[in-house]
Amino acid sequence: MNPQIKLNRGRRQAGAAVIEFAFVLPIFVLILYGMVTFGSVLYTQMALSRAASDGARALGLASGSTTSYASITESVKDSIKLEVVNSLSSSIIAPAGIGDYAARRTWLEQTVLPTVVVDNGSCGGGEASAGLLRVRVSYPYSSARILPSITLPIVGGFDSWMPQTLSGCAIVQL
Repeated sequence: MNPQIKLNRGRRQAGAAVIEFAFVLPIFVLILYGMVTFGSVLYTQMALSRAASDGARALGLASGSTTSYASITESVKDSIKLEVVNSLSSSIIAPAGIGDYAARRTWLEQTVLPTVVVDNGSCGGGEASAGLLRVRVSYPYSSARILPSITLPIVGGFDSWMPQTLSGCAIVQL
């Protein structure tokens, strides 16, 4: 084969790899961002479920001889809410700049305000049974995201598939 033909063939494809990389890199970055974002949502959901379970466990211990929702005092409900906030503070659902436990707890109480409900409902939407109490924790994920949302010029935002509110629920039998 003529060396001149070989040389021309190499020159024609000199920048092809760079152009292909420029097309493929944004797609890979979006896939990576989606996986990390989904993982952070899943972690936050698990932390909320654990916090609801901790609240239900504390309700079971604090209620003592309580046998119904009507006999639970406001101080018991406040202690359950405190237990839920303590449980959430021990997780890393706060943004990266908030370091220690006390700072995460303050951030949760002042900025995020997770909603804690103690009632006699059910977690699955079915009928509530006598002797069962529910602890439900709601967390406004859209206002306290671990990762920021990204917006592309042509496509737009990628946060429409993200939930606005996450919730965890646990039931305790009295």
